[in-house]
Amino acid sequence: MPGRLILRRFFSSSWNGMSYVEKVRLLDYWKLHDSKLLGDFNKSQLLLMIDKKPLIVGAENGGMTLMVNSHAELKRKLGDYGLVFEPANSCLLDVVPNAANKDFVPLLGTSVRTVEPPEDSPVKREDVMKMLATTLGGRFMDLRMAMLTLAEERQRNLLATFQSLMRWADIYRRCPKCGTALKMRLSKSAAECTYCVRVYYPTFSPVAITLITDPTDEFALLVRHKGSVNGVYTCVAGFAHSGETIADCAKREIAEEIGVEAKSIRSLGLSQPWPMPDSSLMCAHHAVCNMGDEIDVCFDELESARWFSREEVAKALKRTIEDPMLRNIPRDMAQRQELVYIPPQGAIAHRLIKLWAENKFKAIK
Repeated sequence: MPGRLILRRFFSSSWNGMSYVEKVRLLDYWKLHDSKLLGDFNKSQLLLMIDKKPLIVGAENGGMTLMVNSHAELKRKLGDYGLVFEPANSCLLDVVPNAANKDFVPLLGTSVRTVEPPEDSPVKREDVMKMLATTLGGRFMDLRMAMLTLAEERQRNLLATFQSLMRWADIYRRCPKCGTALKMRLSKSAAECTYCVRVYYPTFSPVAITLITDPTDEFALLVRHKGSVNGVYTCVAGFAHSGETIADCAKREIAEEIGVEAKSIRSLGLSQPWPMPDSSLMCAHHAVCNMGDEIDVCFDELESARWFSREEVAKALKRTIEDPMLRNIPRDMAQRQELVYIPPQGAIAHRLIKLWAENKFKAIK
């Protein structure tokens, strides 16, 4: 559809609402047309990450949310600290209403990096970050912790998109075929080789994440990864290989990590984008394994794998909900292998384990 027709339909929409189709087409228009996105850059709303730490603010419900800034306000406040942002270090995330002008504007993510002060400087970067966060009215949080603790799925997905696009744009500088410098779209939705006229799109890796139960559905087999927080157990997960289905991936990962063969695998139709360490799409599965099969843990990846009753898992779920920042992790090494927590609410593993612990798992068709 020609760009002018898209814009005519778009601007004829009520600013109080936009249909899904109109939103998708406007977003696609901004992705494809650098000049239009550049022209609307000064009107955009922005999410901010500094040194890969997103700016977070408290929400009315007591949780946390990503802080949205106007272009003018963010430019002024960052400028006071000698920091700048521009289209080159920003990416397109969504379409949002702009109440001031009763229209719609791009929601962008802008990523800024600071410079470490000299060793003899009385100013520390951490102190500057705290002052800047106060000036902006929020605080900067570790990316992983933000993904795990943001309450709203849309917020987590926006943050995943933000980090994944900026990381991809930072890596894809030259054409993998001929080595020519790539022309990156301002939206970071694609990059084009001007020599061999190839277009490259952001990549992601499919991952199977699987909750394992016994045939009676009264016990779940959970695992502890090497280097994970004391007392935290989760689901088996792993990257899909070329040429295998996601269900094949789930079955193989169970065999590789805990040395047992799954008797059945089913997709749960649930997924989650996850930006660390690479851009992944976590695809949820349920597997059934026999409790009598001997567990043979792959110690290259895991510390342990154990069967737990629904009551034990429910207690760990309750602790995690009450202490989402996992502040009361066990310090005693003897308690390291005990089930104390599951992953916080932002992880799809939390959702899978919660559904099973509350006996709602079978309702997922």
